[in-house]
Amino acid sequence: MDFEALYAILAAVARNRNNGLLTYGQLSQQYLAATGDWHEPHGSWDAPLGQLNQMLNAVRWPPLSAVVVLQTPDGGFGEPGGGFWESSPNIPARHGERTTGYCQAMTCAGHNCPDR
Repeated sequence: MDFEALYAILAAVARNRNNGLLTYGQLSQQYLAATGDWHEPHGSWDAPLGQLNQMLNAVRWPPLSAVVVLQTPDGGFGEPGGGFWESSPNIPARHGERTTGYCQAMTCAGHNCPDR
């Protein structure tokens, strides 16, 4: 895994205040374009995104993978996948539809929580 490329992709998304989210499928496409390596959208991102969150937590940065979300049935943006929750000490367990931890992560990434 090229963590520098992954970080660059996620940081660029987080800086986009108009649409600062991307789906796992979009991440796979952007990562392929940046590195030439393909990762399946379903299931292959949990470990590397969790590792990135842990690296960022070690330097007291927010969990940047909060910008990577599931695609909703209507093609919109949902919330992070199951592997996001508890992937790093600064990310809580999933408690409900939208958790406080997700809202904190989104706020730290420079976005408003979707429920606020």
